[in-house]
Amino acid sequence: MDAMSFLRRSIFATLFLSFLFAGGLSYGLLWALNTYADLEPWMVHVVVLSFLTLLCYTLVYSKLHRPLQKIIREMKALLTGKPYRRILTSKTNEIGILAHFFNEVTRNLESISGKVQSHARIQKELDSAQDIQRMLIPKTAPQIPGLKITAKTRPASEIGGDTFDFFNKDGRTILYVGDSTGHGIPAGIVMIMVDVLLETFIEMESTLRGMVTRLNHYLKPHLKPSMFMTMILLEWVPTERKLKWVGAGHEYIIHVKTHKGETEAIKSGGLAVGMLPDIEKFIQESEITLEQDDFVVLYSDGIVEAKNVAGELYSLARLQDFLKAHAGAEVSTDTLFEKIAIDVGRFMEGQAQLDDMTLIVMKHSEKIENQDLSTEWKAS
Repeated sequence: MDAMSFLRRSIFATLFLSFLFAGGLSYGLLWALNTYADLEPWMVHVVVLSFLTLLCYTLVYSKLHRPLQKIIREMKALLTGKPYRRILTSKTNEIGILAHFFNEVTRNLESISGKVQSHARIQKELDSAQDIQRMLIPKTAPQIPGLKITAKTRPASEIGGDTFDFFNKDGRTILYVGDSTGHGIPAGIVMIMVDVLLETFIEMESTLRGMVTRLNHYLKPHLKPSMFMTMILLEWVPTERKLKWVGAGHEYIIHVKTHKGETEAIKSGGLAVGMLPDIEKFIQESEITLEQDDFVVLYSDGIVEAKNVAGELYSLARLQDFLKAHAGAEVSTDTLFEKIAIDVGRFMEGQAQLDDMTLIVMKHSEKIENQDLSTEWKAS
């Protein structure tokens, strides 16, 4: 076999395996040159190789380089934050897989971007609702003759359902603590409605019973069946050393009789506002007479239903025992609040807060004391 035949067959075999179309054209060109052109063998080789180089470059550019450049161009646009376009291709080879991958990545990024924008909008609305709620909860507890008060609340989520407030009506000191069902946005809506409406009905009604009854009468038609609030509305009467109250299905009132070393858990009674259209027959006024240095503790269920890692509840009994051991005559409301908060925190250690927490510690005392009147519940 001469050199020309070997070269011709080698070239044909190689191109047939890689580029069938290019091989066919090259073979045809080589045959034509040998048959019709009066060229030296080395010149035939140069012409054929030059043609092959040009043909292979054209095939590679059109089939590989140009599509790859297009993908790279769109990727650069994506990475630099510029507008990009999806890559339309019907190829199933590596280029097609790369184009499909790019399209999937950009589709997922667009989906994530939409979710991020939606989340940002929701977060902005939550922040606005949270700001409104913070405006309604008093920044400081009032200074009341004969009654020292430390009151704080700590929501379990951005929007809490626990609340409290203080009012002064014609020299009368009135306060309340409330707990909406659940927590989060629905509970926060009920809390805001109650706080705004109650101030109005305190001005319109003369008795605690009338205030709560009127509140429920207006509130019920505007709430879903599953939405209501438990609460206790109280009035301090300094001349009689009495706390008068009406309960609406809230937690117990704990009376610490300091000098006797006793604690009494008094059922608040009543029915939650928003539960029935008319709760007047369930609402009864009661009162507690306080001796010097006696404490009254109000709380929401987030305190007594706090759980530890074993699933045990903090419980009313534990709170009573703690108060009996730590609520001495020399103890201030600030100090007692801090001790309770620390004890609850240690009990819950390792367990997340699942419900809103509100704690109000009151003490009958004529002494002048330095008090922290802030209602911000700082981490213990």
